[in-house]
Amino acid sequence: MPDGGVDRARTDRARTDRVLQHVRDPATAIRQMRRILRPGGLFGMAEPDWGTLAVTDDDVDTSRCFARFLASRVRNATIGRDLARLCVDAGLRVRSVEPIAVFFGDFGTADQIVGLHRNTARAVVAGAMPEAPAQAWLTRLAHSTVAAGFTVYLVIAEA
Repeated sequence: MPDGGVDRARTDRARTDRVLQHVRDPATAIRQMRRILRPGGLFGMAEPDWGTLAVTDDDVDTSRCFARFLASRVRNATIGRDLARLCVDAGLRVRSVEPIAVFFGDFGTADQIVGLHRNTARAVVAGAMPEAPAQAWLTRLAHSTVAAGFTVYLVIAEA
C-alpha cells in the first residue's frame, strides 16, 4: 500500500490519549487521523489542559508560579481546550466534548501525577521560583490537606 501500509479511509475507530500534548503539530496529526477514517468513523481523544492546573495553598503566588512553570514544560499545554476546534478545522464533526476535572486530595498522589517535588526543583534551578518560598510551599503541602487538579478533555469526533 502506498501509505505505509494504511489503507485510506478504511479505519472505523482511532484514539489518542495524552499524546497530542507532546507532538510538534497536533493539527497535522488530527488531519492525518481524518484522512484514514472511513465516513462515519470515530476518533476519540483525551488530552489535558495544563493551563487549568491549580494547587491550593495560602501562598497563591507560589502555587500559580508552579502551575505556569509546569505548563511551560509541555509542548501543547492547552491542547485539551483546542481539540474541538482542531477537529472541525480538519473536517471532522464533533459529537461530544466532555471536560473532566481531575482532582487530587492527597500529597502523594498529587506529587506522583504532577510532580510537585520534581517540578518545583526544576523551577528553582530554572530561576522560575525562588528556593525559600518553594521549599516552604512544598513543606506545607506535604503536611496538610492538598487540593490540586486540572481538566482533561474527552472529545469524540466523526469523519
